[in-house]
Amino acid sequence: MAFDHLSLPHRITGLYNSPYGPGKQTVVVNPSQETLNNIQNRKEHAKILDEKTSIITGEWKLDFDLRKEQGLPNIPESIPLFLQVDPKIFNPDSLKSFGIEIISEEDNGFLIGASADLNLSTLKDKIDKFLNEDGKFKNTASKLWDIVTGKQWRVEHILSKSLLKKWDEIDDAEILVVDIAIACYIHVPAYPSRGNEEEVTEEQFEEKINRWEEKKRNAEIKWDDTSFERQEELEKFITEHQGKLISDYVNSADSFSCRIEIFGLGLKDLVLNYPYLFEVEEYDNLKQSISIDEELNEQAELEIIGPEYEDPNVCVIDSGIQENHILLEKAIDNNHSISYVKGEEKTVSDLVSDGGHGTRVAGAVLYPNLPIAISVKLNAWIQNVRVLDSNNTMQSNLYPPDLIKDIIEHYNDNYNTRIFNMSITSNSGYITTRMSKWAESIDRETWERDIVFVIPTGNLKKDQISNYVNNGTNYADYLLLRKSRISNPSQSLFSLTVGSICNGEYEDVDLKSFGEIDFPSSFSRTGLGIWDTIKPELVEYGGDFVIEKNGVNKLISQNKDTSVHLVRSTMNGGPATSIDGVGTSFSAPKVSGILAELQRLFPKESTLLYKALIIQSARWPDRIFNQEPRLNFLRLFGYGFPNLERASTNNDFRVTLVNSLKISPKEADIYEVKLPKSMRRVGDSFDILVEVTLTFKAIPRRTRVGFRSYLSGWVDWHSSKFGESIEAFEQRLVSGDYNNEDEEDDINQEKIPWVIQSRANGGIRGVKLHNSTIQKDWTIIKSNKLTESFCLGIVGHTGWDKDLKSEMPYSIAVSFEAINKDVELYNEIRIENEIEIQVNI
Repeated sequence: MAFDHLSLPHRITGLYNSPYGPGKQTVVVNPSQETLNNIQNRKEHAKILDEKTSIITGEWKLDFDLRKEQGLPNIPESIPLFLQVDPKIFNPDSLKSFGIEIISEEDNGFLIGASADLNLSTLKDKIDKFLNEDGKFKNTASKLWDIVTGKQWRVEHILSKSLLKKWDEIDDAEILVVDIAIACYIHVPAYPSRGNEEEVTEEQFEEKINRWEEKKRNAEIKWDDTSFERQEELEKFITEHQGKLISDYVNSADSFSCRIEIFGLGLKDLVLNYPYLFEVEEYDNLKQSISIDEELNEQAELEIIGPEYEDPNVCVIDSGIQENHILLEKAIDNNHSISYVKGEEKTVSDLVSDGGHGTRVAGAVLYPNLPIAISVKLNAWIQNVRVLDSNNTMQSNLYPPDLIKDIIEHYNDNYNTRIFNMSITSNSGYITTRMSKWAESIDRETWERDIVFVIPTGNLKKDQISNYVNNGTNYADYLLLRKSRISNPSQSLFSLTVGSICNGEYEDVDLKSFGEIDFPSSFSRTGLGIWDTIKPELVEYGGDFVIEKNGVNKLISQNKDTSVHLVRSTMNGGPATSIDGVGTSFSAPKVSGILAELQRLFPKESTLLYKALIIQSARWPDRIFNQEPRLNFLRLFGYGFPNLERASTNNDFRVTLVNSLKISPKEADIYEVKLPKSMRRVGDSFDILVEVTLTFKAIPRRTRVGFRSYLSGWVDWHSSKFGESIEAFEQRLVSGDYNNEDEEDDINQEKIPWVIQSRANGGIRGVKLHNSTIQKDWTIIKSNKLTESFCLGIVGHTGWDKDLKSEMPYSIAVSFEAINKDVELYNEIRIENEIEIQVNI
């Protein structure tokens, strides 16, 4: 029998009792040795900085004069700077005190800045005070390790790797299409702190907050003005170089980006001289690989019942769809189909040869397991957005961040579409340190709207796999190489990223499949994601290749026993379905189909809860679930294979409790699940699987490096320990004089042995759970170790946003399961946690 999810009882909300708060133990970060050396060698370090400052000011003043003489386009009169600082103790926002605007943060303590003071007076003043040991901040310049002269650093740090390789061969008359990003960061001071000033009254403190909020509002106005001014300056610069703007401007919290067409001469001027520029990437046509084998299977005649009017929409962003397909037509919302392909705006059909791409993707949403029974009821509407042409390629006039924004706004505003499937990724692994604008645009739209994006990890091509194998790197070792990392925009923090696992295996005299069933597909790109976030989150069946068993240069091919059964376009002939495809493009839409069913069952809940439920349902394959957990399991499988039944219902032996709230930085929400005596009797020893999943979202920005610099805030969860009462847990997280060292000293309160964990010295080494926006952990506990309550604390933290009143939505799911089905849990836990309703008489 299936049972509903229960409400997770929320107990209190209070201020987080951080062990590093006022009056508590503090984290002391010591300066790097080079900073200490600079203090010891004060005169020498000051002399080097001063000389480099003079060189830079002299060169740029000369450059500005020459530009005027040569009639070159005007650029903002601001000097771009490349500095290296102590990465351990230097806050990038501190550049403001040097008279320098932060443009972007790079690796290893390098910062790109710009100064409108052509004499760099404030910077020189800081150097002088350091030399003369003058004032409170006499040692500040010791943290400034270097100022790089010349302009070569701009080529090396602003260009993408592919553009850098061809930089020296770019002809002045060559026309290029590039994506660029311009910084426009406006500093907001820290939120006022009351500290230990007991003499400050509540009214006085409130007045401090009001003044801070006024400063924040003024900063927002200034950002708008600065952004508009820089867009005008940039457009004029491009036009004077006979270039043109291809896309609209796409804003972030601290920058904007766009796609431009420009001659090589203009691009060189832009890269070498434009002070607010921090990123240039060459146009990527995003050509999607599609591995198709021979046509094999005809689908039998079926009775297909279309979805109901109120059923959810799934927007498929792809190569178009054969909308009159016998298996799809009743579910296609064809009144709202759109084509963005230039010159083919009226054609929304899938024109990709050999059965199409978008048609297969749409089919995988509706029919994750073909063949199907003689009668089928469809429960989702498919909305068709064509962005790839007949070559399965995206044209240069389509700038993905701008395109994504338009699509989401159109479908979410007009039709309340909340699930978007985009089986489109770049062809190479995304291994840079800054979030791409494409991925950030998805994250920004997800923050602003109640939506969820599903994206595949991307595929390794046959020739890449062949090169690995024939050069001695075997399956699945090559999947863990740096070049096999997930593709852009699969690193998007708020999206669900889906990898592929084998749905079958094959071996004969000559050929053998790479993986066994439920092993990673031979082509599936892997995690971790950017900043070591857990990516992919999920895997689904997407097929596998086969390889020759003998020979020197072994050939790779497809086989029906390791391919997935898909709907295919019949526009150019062929069957309605065939077992002929492999790829993460076809594993991702199966996840979209589960999300659609969750929306149908829980239409009033947020997509954050849908994500929490589908991740909560996920599990590693049986053959590794009970093994010693390893980082490579996370890299290959994420949290595992989702299960619709576990995501949507419960049974006698499994119970899931859920809740969704908002939290502010430095707050903690406390939840308590009361556990029945029948579940925790001393003499019993049942295996209880406990799973916890947290999902949240916050505001993203682009110019900084790192998880907590990318997001305005972040959220994590903490559990009670064995034997810890709810009162003790509350005191530990919300109130009292708790000392962090007590955790190590209290032998009577053993910590729950979660699999992943967030501590560097526990769980799976090499990954921290709280560095992801989707945080699942699990453990198997003997029932007799459980006590009256299992408690959770959800804690909000500050990121780059200093506003402590800002709120971050989150959803939390907790499950208890008797994995050997030897003790019934659901009704007992339901009764113990029934919410009492107060009745006024």
